[in-house]
Amino acid sequence: MMQYLTKNQIAKLLHVSVRTITSYMTKGLLPKPKRLGRRLLWDEVELQHLMAGSPKPAESRQALFQPAEPQPAMSPKKGRPRKVAVLNG
Repeated sequence: MMQYLTKNQIAKLLHVSVRTITSYMTKGLLPKPKRLGRRLLWDEVELQHLMAGSPKPAESRQALFQPAEPQPAMSPKKGRPRKVAVLNG
């Protein structure tokens, strides 16, 4: 029989806050949850396979905080240009 875990249970399992689990969800670090009404549930087996890839939870958390790749320079905003104050000198 399949076992499902809630966000609170996953947070306790990984020794992190519920807010961190939400952050992991938005970053795509967790598999997509199943919905049961308003409740989000994760398959315990999928999470175990995911965790089996890293021997220590602390190491997997450190990998999340590696510096991101530099973003390409943004193009100037489209639309009406800003008014610029000119100082008389």
